[in-house]
Amino acid sequence: MFRDTISQQDKELVFFTRELINQHIVPRALEYDALGNEQFDGSALDILAEYNLLAPIISPEYGGRGASYLVTAMLLEEIGAGCAGVAAAVAANIQSIAPLLAAGTPEQLGHYLPLLTAPQTSLGAVAMVENGVNLDVLLPTEKVAKHGSSLQAQRSSHGDIINGCKDYVMNAATAKFISTLVEYPECRDKTSSGFQLMVIPLDVPGIKKGPSGRKLGLRYCSTAEIEFKAVKAEPQFMIGGPESGLELFKECMDKTVPLIGAVCVGVARAAYQHALEVSKERKMAGHPVFEESAVRHSLVSMASKLNAARLSVHHACWMIDKGMDHTLTSPQAKIVASQAAQDITSRSMEIVGSQAYVNGNPAEKYLRDAKMLSIVDGSEQFHRFLLASQL
Repeated sequence: MFRDTISQQDKELVFFTRELINQHIVPRALEYDALGNEQFDGSALDILAEYNLLAPIISPEYGGRGASYLVTAMLLEEIGAGCAGVAAAVAANIQSIAPLLAAGTPEQLGHYLPLLTAPQTSLGAVAMVENGVNLDVLLPTEKVAKHGSSLQAQRSSHGDIINGCKDYVMNAATAKFISTLVEYPECRDKTSSGFQLMVIPLDVPGIKKGPSGRKLGLRYCSTAEIEFKAVKAEPQFMIGGPESGLELFKECMDKTVPLIGAVCVGVARAAYQHALEVSKERKMAGHPVFEESAVRHSLVSMASKLNAARLSVHHACWMIDKGMDHTLTSPQAKIVASQAAQDITSRSMEIVGSQAYVNGNPAEKYLRDAKMLSIVDGSEQFHRFLLASQL
């Protein structure tokens, strides 16, 4: 339905991306997963950079494709079907520039956006997870302000100085810059949460990247802690002011949540197709397991949930493109897509059988990736909490 609202050129881009992923990334997806953070191989991102697919949402003015959120979701589904870890890196890249697209200065836009549209791989990182403080930026403003942050800035005669940590930063190992919130405790009052939105180059003095841990899934997307020690907060880092930083960051995250849902749809689609193919090849009592009614019914259920998840994601992105209120549809899309991905990947393993439980089989990778995606950009339980607060 929503595919009919995009141009023929955009449709061709989606199909081209599918062919590109099938040719270059699908054959190496298990290898990328095995290498993980520890032995990062940038070849997958290099391919996407060559075809300007690392941040297709950037406007042509800065060298981008100017893709809508709907088209970007379709592209992320294709990448996610090939390797969810690669798709997560692209999604995090788009999240890193969301604050710039919303409120960046002309100088910031001209400096950072062309980095992500160049034919050479360049990424941004986004930091939302606190180190040691239970802070979630999507909570109501008063609750975020009450908890505070582990990344804080203090004003002095020599300028603002940032100290603290952010953990589980996606794209941390390879990014050129990071978008994050920095708390100014002295700026907090009844009218301001005291959170300043910043975009900071990762090569400035005082920033240290921690080791990349081995994750359950999405292993290709490098994730690490980033520590700030006496980092000078330059004026060109600032986006908006401390009175608007938190709300602006939340607004940006609301827009990018459905894109993680699109990656979930990609994983679910790959798992469903894998199960369907195996069911027609794997035999039980001399007959393909596909002939068993229980298996066919399970495949029908998988296909139905996949279609529902895709429509939910596309609807949310379409509403964003149209400038409509998406505060409900965005988290709903993430919940529906995440649930579908977890259910479909689990059913896929059952159909594939014992070989699916062996490390290195596509089915078990899909299951791990789907579980990781369920907590990226907020867990299902957290988004339900947000939705319940709006009832």
